[in-house]
Amino acid sequence: MLRTLTVSLAVFLANLTLSPFELARAYAADPAVISTSLNYDSQAERQLLEMANQARAQAGLSALQIDEGLRKAARAHTAIQASREKLSHQLPGEPALAQRLAANSDLHLERGGENVAFAASLDQVQRSLMTSPPHRENLLNPAFNVAGFGVVRRGYVLYVTQDFAQAGPTYSASASEEMVADAITHVREQKKLSRLRRLKTGAAQSTACSMAESNSLHTPLSRELKQSRYILRYTSNHPEQLPTSSPRVLEDRDIRAFAVGSCYARTPSYPNGVYWVALTFY
Repeated sequence: MLRTLTVSLAVFLANLTLSPFELARAYAADPAVISTSLNYDSQAERQLLEMANQARAQAGLSALQIDEGLRKAARAHTAIQASREKLSHQLPGEPALAQRLAANSDLHLERGGENVAFAASLDQVQRSLMTSPPHRENLLNPAFNVAGFGVVRRGYVLYVTQDFAQAGPTYSASASEEMVADAITHVREQKKLSRLRRLKTGAAQSTACSMAESNSLHTPLSRELKQSRYILRYTSNHPEQLPTSSPRVLEDRDIRAFAVGSCYARTPSYPNGVYWVALTFY
C-alpha cells in the first residue's frame, strides 16, 4: 500500500457521495471541477525539478524522473490550494494522496510522499523546503525515483505541490508466480531440505484473483485447497520476497509439493496496486 512520508494528512471524506477513488478520477478527468481561471507555470515546474535533482546529486542520489501522471495529480492539488488560497495536503472534499496518485498514474507505486509550499519566488520555495526536515526528507529520499510537480501563480504568490513516489515494475501473473516459486526453492536449498515439486493447478490462481476482486484475504477456499497441509495468503509489492510467516512452513520436512497463484490488482485498500498471493503446500 502506498505510504506517505509527510506530516499527517487530514481526512474530510465522511460526507462524500463518491468513493475517494471515484472522486480522484473525477478531479483527474475534469480540471474544471477544480478551477477554470488558474494557469500552470510549466517553466517553474521544470526549474523546481532541476533544483531538486541538483540537491539529490550533491547528496549522491539518483535524479528524479518526471511522471506525467504524478504531474497531473500535483497540478490538480496545486490548483485547489491556489483557488482556495489555503495550503494543505488534503482539503475538504478532496481525495487523499494515495487515491490522487492512483487515479492519475498507471505506475505501480510502492510508496509516496508530498510537499506543499507557497512563496513569492522559486528560490524561497526551495530554501524553505530544504530547511524543513520532513520536506527535505522527501526531496532526498533515496527510494523515490519518479515525481511530478505542479506550480500555480496567483497574484504575487507561487503555490507549489511536489508529489514523489517509488515506482516498481509490474509483473504478469506467470512471472510473479515464478518469482515466488524461485524464492521457495532458494529457502529450501539454504536449509538443505529436499526440493519441493511444483503443482500447476488453477485453484491457487483462482483464489489469488478472488482475493483481489473482493479486496480481502479471507475468501472461501475450494475443496482442493482445503486438502492442503498449509495455506499462506498475503499481499506484497515484491513477489520475490516471501512473507515472514513462511519459514515455519518451508522448514517442515513432511511437505513434498506446493502450488502458487498470483494476481496483481488495484483495490480500495491498495489503490496503487499490489500482488495478491495464494500459496498452498502438500
